[in-house]
Amino acid sequence: MLVVGVAVDIARVEEKLIVQELRSKLGDAVLIDTRNEPIPLEAPFSLDAVVVRTISMYRGLYVSALFGANGVFVVNPWETMIVSGDKILAYARLAEKKIPVPATVIATSKEAAIRAAREKGFPIIVKSPIGSWGRLVSKARSEEELKVIVEHREALPCSQQKTMIIQDYVDNGAKDIRCIVVGDELLGCIERIASKGEWRSNVALGAKTRPRSTDPELEDISLRAAEAVKGFFVSIDIFETGNGYLVNEVNATPEFKGFMRATGLNPARKLAEKIAETLHK
Repeated sequence: MLVVGVAVDIARVEEKLIVQELRSKLGDAVLIDTRNEPIPLEAPFSLDAVVVRTISMYRGLYVSALFGANGVFVVNPWETMIVSGDKILAYARLAEKKIPVPATVIATSKEAAIRAAREKGFPIIVKSPIGSWGRLVSKARSEEELKVIVEHREALPCSQQKTMIIQDYVDNGAKDIRCIVVGDELLGCIERIASKGEWRSNVALGAKTRPRSTDPELEDISLRAAEAVKGFFVSIDIFETGNGYLVNEVNATPEFKGFMRATGLNPARKLAEKIAETLHK
């Protein structure tokens, strides 16, 4: 009987579903509380695989690295987590693989941010390298607004958060597309539509979801983005523009409640099936 661990810091609906589906497909699955359970650097782990589902990026990154170092099959490997978790690294990897993304520059000071904005023209998007659920993502409509955003960033204690991603604002009706890739397969896509008065289309900020049909171009860019970060189970956030699709983000610990409601598809079941296929090869 194969045993798979699901590493968590908080067991949400998604993690409970993953455990349930893993038990159905593989025989057994256990929750690993990464907040309270010590994980040694070297140990004869009795697990065949581990699905890392922590909310904390760095906690998950370290857990993934330790299990992977001991030969355990990990979803996702630490390389995927660190590249996807840092937006600058993700954009660099996507650009390396010739995958289109929003026009982007990096600014490490107020002067650089203002210069980039003047060259681009307003409005612009200002992002932190690390963050989820739409946090630390701002839209500056003027140089005055940008200066306020930059001053707030400069006051943050983490030097990494002071680095700013400056992007063109993609005016596409305050919505985006989220696609989920499992293994080498596109499971499906949804549209996320921002709530009234909000321009960010995160479900955590109240965005509505609806099913989105796929097409060869959308499938291709989703699979290529997942492959670029070596992701086994990832979600890809995509903008649709008049000139084609742009990959906005890749998420190594995808939440999928909204996806399930919109599509009726169960990513946890597909994940369990793909892990079973991999372990039985």
